[in-house]
Amino acid sequence: MTEKVLVQARLPAALVRELDELLKEGYYRDRTEAISDAIRRLIETFSKRDRISKTVRLYLMGKLPQDRTLDDAPTIENIEEFRRVIIELYGTDRVDEVLNKMRRRIP
Repeated sequence: MTEKVLVQARLPAALVRELDELLKEGYYRDRTEAISDAIRRLIETFSKRDRISKTVRLYLMGKLPQDRTLDDAPTIENIEEFRRVIIELYGTDRVDEVLNKMRRRIP
């Protein structure tokens, strides 16, 4: 059996009501199972992102210093490859346009 750790969190009442509806519909046995599944999915989602997407997302979330340049970014090994991927993902390599598109995707 895996070790269990108690994690306490305050959630909006409306969110808990929706969670309880999922329980009533039989999707999960209890809140613990549902919340564990949600956290597992969140971790899976973020772990699948490529390094460029992670770097951009962390920057937008304020987790990386905003005075960094592409040359400083630790996860970017080849600037031309980075530019190619950015153009492929966002249709442009213009920083302002890419950031605007990324900001719209962050919840």
